[in-house]
Amino acid sequence: MLDVEKLVTLRAVVTHGSFSSAAAAIGLTQPAVSRQVSILERRVGSQLVRRTRQGVYATEAGKLLVEHTDAIVDRLNLARAEVADIAGLRAGHVRLGAFFTAMVFLSAEVAALLELRHPALFTGRHQVIDDFLLDRRAALRALAAAEIDIAVVFEHDFDAAPPPPDIELVALFDDPLCVLLPVAHPLAAAESVHAAQLAADTWIRPHHGSAARLTDHVLDYAGLRPAIQNAGHGDEPVETQAFVAAGHGITLAHRLNVIINPERVVPVPLASPAPLRRIQAAIMRNQRAPAVRAVLDALREIARRRDDT
Repeated sequence: MLDVEKLVTLRAVVTHGSFSSAAAAIGLTQPAVSRQVSILERRVGSQLVRRTRQGVYATEAGKLLVEHTDAIVDRLNLARAEVADIAGLRAGHVRLGAFFTAMVFLSAEVAALLELRHPALFTGRHQVIDDFLLDRRAALRALAAAEIDIAVVFEHDFDAAPPPPDIELVALFDDPLCVLLPVAHPLAAAESVHAAQLAADTWIRPHHGSAARLTDHVLDYAGLRPAIQNAGHGDEPVETQAFVAAGHGITLAHRLNVIINPERVVPVPLASPAPLRRIQAAIMRNQRAPAVRAVLDALREIARRRDDT
């Protein structure tokens, strides 16, 4: 493999026309310059310079290598400048994985805060943050496979599972649990409500997923066996909220993911003890990319603001 340092030495010899002048220009001794050119000639299997009384001249092979060296050095200088821009947060690209409501409510806040703090990141035409809709398991897999750079995930405190050892979870904020009631429900104006007070209501429960496990946990803890209507799937089923808005029953939702028909649905905090949903940032432990760390800092700041309100 050709050595860039030796190619640069050859270019200096051809440019300056002598080994001694090249040595002075690049800060080496004359014997070191001569040795590097000789090694390069052995590696390529061809004479690269001719020594004459008038000076040192490039052979045809030497001229060709010098031309390629110019291109190589230009690209290296460009790479050095681009890396400096990334290190100085003048450029960068972050792939952010998030669950649905984190993407809806948090991702835009992250981009706005990042632009406020690091406006140079947003002067180019490229997208600084690319969003990927992922649940917790998929996000942790994508992080480990280097398919995303950082993720916003959640876990229920009754259903916690440790991440892989090479992934760090950074606590952001706790998302309180609410009961979603139709606006005409007798308890719609209550400051909080116990699950037992809703024993006579029909509970809208997702078919499966973490939201279904949450409903089962709350009902089991309260010792309730109410009427159940299944609707929706996954971690944040919008369908359950639509059923509440239509007056078919009540459902559980965390504060962050109340998004359907605020005129017809009232979120009422579930009285303690109520399970929490812990919102976290997931990031590889060796992740030091400046733009990714800046996104993490923005997420932390947004979490602090939420805690203050």
